[in-house]
Amino acid sequence: MTSTHDDALALQEGDREEHAPLVSWRLATAFIALVAMAVILFWVPVPFVVSSPGPTFNVLGSANGEPMIAIEGTDPTTGEEVQLDDAQSASVTAKAKPGQGQLRMVTVSEAGGPGNRLNFAQLVGAYFDPHSKITDYESVYPAGTTQDKVSDAQSTMMRNSQTTSQVAALEYLGWDVPATVTIAGTTEGSNAEGIVQEGDILLAITTPDGTRHDITRASTPFTLMRTVPAGSLMTVTVERDGVTQDLSFDSIAVSATEPGSKLGIYLTVDPSLPVDISFNLEGVGGPSAGMMFSLGIIDRLTPGDMTGGNAIAGTGTMSFDGQVGAIGGIQQKLWGAHDDGAQWFLAPAENCSEVVGHVPDGLNVVKVSNLSEAATAVATIAEGNGATLPTCQ
Repeated sequence: MTSTHDDALALQEGDREEHAPLVSWRLATAFIALVAMAVILFWVPVPFVVSSPGPTFNVLGSANGEPMIAIEGTDPTTGEEVQLDDAQSASVTAKAKPGQGQLRMVTVSEAGGPGNRLNFAQLVGAYFDPHSKITDYESVYPAGTTQDKVSDAQSTMMRNSQTTSQVAALEYLGWDVPATVTIAGTTEGSNAEGIVQEGDILLAITTPDGTRHDITRASTPFTLMRTVPAGSLMTVTVERDGVTQDLSFDSIAVSATEPGSKLGIYLTVDPSLPVDISFNLEGVGGPSAGMMFSLGIIDRLTPGDMTGGNAIAGTGTMSFDGQVGAIGGIQQKLWGAHDDGAQWFLAPAENCSEVVGHVPDGLNVVKVSNLSEAATAVATIAEGNGATLPTCQ
């Protein structure tokens, strides 16, 4: 009996010795599966880019104690230039006016670009966010695009938008803004290829009717070409290596729907601003704040509060001649403005098809095509007559 009992004990102990490795193996498998799932969810990149509503910035406000837009050399109460020279110890600076409303530039937050690739968990979160947009990576960033290239391009576009906004705003106010305009290159397939050269200084443009238009301001080439039909024989007068030359070629169409034409050349502009305008904004790139920068400058250089105490957001590129251009991410920007308390939103007319059906409750959208319309819209809102303004719907 004892022997039988001992055998039974031995058998039970043997069973335990055989099952112990099986339990450990199951735990290890479960652990490996969890690790693999975590890697897939949070580490392995997925080929998508997500655009979401980003923060907004009041260009009439301040950051770190400094105005978002500072203007030195002008009396902000009269809009008249103050002549400053080396003997003066202080300059007049246009700062935020007390009790002022808001002009908010809007942004889009992006996840999934070069150096910041999207993971599966983020993709799932974006899928269930009705205000986010998911796009294939390759449709946004061509092969070989790096984070440095993207950052450089965004910074360049931001600097250009600040320059165009300054020129457009000052000329809107009637200021003279002389500029040197230089040819930076030609567009592929244009008739200017092989005729003009990089570095040519653009002195004048002669239209087919024989009228010579001297180029002394940045806005002149852009304003002029909006009235010239495609296929017109244009003559540009340039200075090349100190020698003046007349060069002729046909203009080309802007697009199938836009009026006017273009010369097919890239231009760089060096304006001589009568005042010193600086922007206190970091970590934001792209060209879409141009219109709001221009409106902010206009507000700084005119008496009173042009907003009437309202919170007005908006977006749109700005050309040297005051045209408001289309931008990307308009739907996300609408929600960003709404989330930050804006009551009104100025949208480029070219973006209206993307606006319809996507306006948050409580946000009033006004369509604008140029700086004059935008400034008029702000004044109309300030007067309490915003309901009379054109909308995208």
